[in-house]
Amino acid sequence: MDKKYPFQKFTLPNGLTVLLYKMDSIMSTYAVLYVRVGAIYEKQKERGLSHLTEHLAFLGTDKYPSPTLISQEAEQRGMLYNGGTSQTSTYYSVHLPHNFINYGLEMLHQFVFKPKNTTTNSEKEKEVVISEYQDFWHNPERHFYHKIWRKRFRQKEHPYSFRPMGIPASINKLDISEVKKWRDNFYNPSNMVLSIAGNINTNDLEKRLKETFGKEKSGKIAEEPVFANDDYSGFTSYLQKDPRPQIIFILTFPVFGWRENKRIDRQKLRILNRILGGGQSSRLYERLRRKERLVYRVGSNYSLHSWMGGLEIQGSVPVEKLTITLKNIKEELDKVINLGISKNELIRAKGFLSASIQMQFDNPPTVASFLGSQEFDKEEIWFPDDYIRAGERVTREDIHKMAKNIFDYPRLNLGLLGNVPNKTVREIEKIFH
Repeated sequence: MDKKYPFQKFTLPNGLTVLLYKMDSIMSTYAVLYVRVGAIYEKQKERGLSHLTEHLAFLGTDKYPSPTLISQEAEQRGMLYNGGTSQTSTYYSVHLPHNFINYGLEMLHQFVFKPKNTTTNSEKEKEVVISEYQDFWHNPERHFYHKIWRKRFRQKEHPYSFRPMGIPASINKLDISEVKKWRDNFYNPSNMVLSIAGNINTNDLEKRLKETFGKEKSGKIAEEPVFANDDYSGFTSYLQKDPRPQIIFILTFPVFGWRENKRIDRQKLRILNRILGGGQSSRLYERLRRKERLVYRVGSNYSLHSWMGGLEIQGSVPVEKLTITLKNIKEELDKVINLGISKNELIRAKGFLSASIQMQFDNPPTVASFLGSQEFDKEEIWFPDDYIRAGERVTREDIHKMAKNIFDYPRLNLGLLGNVPNKTVREIEKIFH
């Protein structure tokens, strides 16, 4: 065990991969279990099945037959429990005082392997999921951001644009037999990763895990669907009318999927994003907020799927300042494309990112997720020092080259939310296209 990073990894005979990270000065422990299944594994008629399966795990198990009993037992021990479904994974987690970790792992095992899935529970919970769906789609901003992401792809319904919660048309037709079949296909130890961080006794935990998770039958490892990495749309603009005084704008550019490039390329993207709009010393914030006083909020971010990804610039501004704001953004992008970045910008970005990744290692949920997600993605486990060393190798020339590749205006997607006149939309389109 590395003294600086007290980390262990082992695989149980049934295929479950386990990661343990010891944090003696912490009073809690966090465990998260990832299952290789999510929205992109679903056919059109199955949309929402991964999410419904996750919901049903918390409605009663063999040992804790009702959701009320589950919550009462958890609260008595100060335990927080949760689950979530994404495009590529489903997770279950528990966070509790370290002296109750055996109870927490027992509950996690019950959620994942011993749910009392019944027809009654399934039919009632579908109504809850539909309510969750309505909450999402009745929020204009969520609707807007989803529409923009969908337009990032050429095909109308790209799997990466699927919302994990599904759609009412398919959710209403799902039944408990499909949930059980889904579990049979994907819920086996070989198809899972369990990551635990906190104040733990690693020897005791390994023994405990063999007595619980280790008794489950092995199975197949699901193969993540592969998608073409060139399915990006060309230039598009989208206006979602909404009676609001402040206009939300978003510009998205294609980048790359994390499986397509080396890890060093992700470090380059993190640095470019930080310099462009990732903080209060970024170019966009300095120009639009501090110098021109055009906006209150502006920034950039990025998201990467396995085979595709996007970088986005977004903010909000009064409609009368919208055109000049986007002209300023275009000028800043052109500067990065034509001139690159300064030495001081690179130093600041590296310093911030190095510090932020070190600070992630001070609480169990972040550490367990940090390690577990890498193992889930079948990557070599990197610790903060590895990321810092990789970041130090990035040069100004690397960032300049990446900026020229990413900021390709013929592939820009432009989105506007608010009461924007058509004339203004046309003016903005001419800025970029």
